[in-house]
Amino acid sequence: MSSSNPQIINSDCIVIGGNITGLIIATILQRRGIKVTLLDQCRDIGGRLATRRISQEKSIEGVFDSGIQYLSVKNPQFQVWVDDWLKHKVIKEWCQGFGEVDGKPRYCGINGMSEIAKYLAKNLDVHTSTKIIEFSYEKKWLIGTQSERQYQGDMLAMTSPIPESLSLLDASFIPLPLEIRFSLEQIEYDSCIVVLALLEKPSNIPAPGGISLEDDSLVWLADNHQKGISPDGYAITLLATPKFSDYYWDSDDVEIVYKLVTAAADYLDSPVIKYQVHRWRYSSPKTFYNESCLGLLELPLVMAGDAFVDPTLEGSVMSGMAAGELICQRFRVY
Repeated sequence: MSSSNPQIINSDCIVIGGNITGLIIATILQRRGIKVTLLDQCRDIGGRLATRRISQEKSIEGVFDSGIQYLSVKNPQFQVWVDDWLKHKVIKEWCQGFGEVDGKPRYCGINGMSEIAKYLAKNLDVHTSTKIIEFSYEKKWLIGTQSERQYQGDMLAMTSPIPESLSLLDASFIPLPLEIRFSLEQIEYDSCIVVLALLEKPSNIPAPGGISLEDDSLVWLADNHQKGISPDGYAITLLATPKFSDYYWDSDDVEIVYKLVTAAADYLDSPVIKYQVHRWRYSSPKTFYNESCLGLLELPLVMAGDAFVDPTLEGSVMSGMAAGELICQRFRVY
């Protein structure tokens, strides 16, 4: 990895992946006084904490959560983060169950789930639209990107989907212990096609605006207007099943929209006036690593993410917390 005039940015730890896990790791490290740089290849921070907008006219704008739809809490350690987000009006309670009330709050972002990512990222050293080509390790990590800029750090944390992380390690000729490599290769993900549909009039989706379906093509419908994040547009999020998503992954958007809107017709009961299609290749892990994060002894490398705990937002946060604590221990910061 060489460059005629490389611009090298130094930090104690480099985090690859601006998803919720990467943001949690970076937040923990910064709070402990460890200099951290977070890199993400996408334009927007947050990974599947994604909120999109579709405008039709000046007065009509649909706001859609296109990835993670909501969060709930089981672990007291996660509750600490949620309480902070509530205190700072990042999230709000959406409901206490879909279909039947169970008394357990479901939370969503005040203006969409991306609010959580924006809140966590606001005081961090975040570099988006940063495509990593390869990296090397010789006493320090050196990260090479498509631009002239390079990043150097003592430790590296990888939070991207496991297949992406393994591809990057392979491209960089960084070997993993065989047993660990084999375990990571067993992790598989479901894909998910998402249709964002802006309707002419209100939907028929029952209150509070979210419904799980046992359908061949649809697994979830959300009415973002009822949810409270899309006041100026009847914005519906349609999540396809893994089976449908795999089969139609390379299909034309028009065909996908026709099939999913037709499947949801009884719940929509309105013409679609505008739409977008999004594809999540690594939407949700089907299999998992047997620890909350992976810390290598041979290299100052940590891996974390939703494939280490469970596929929920809470699982991603818990993995990030475990990885953050492990990195702090390596720096002897307690």
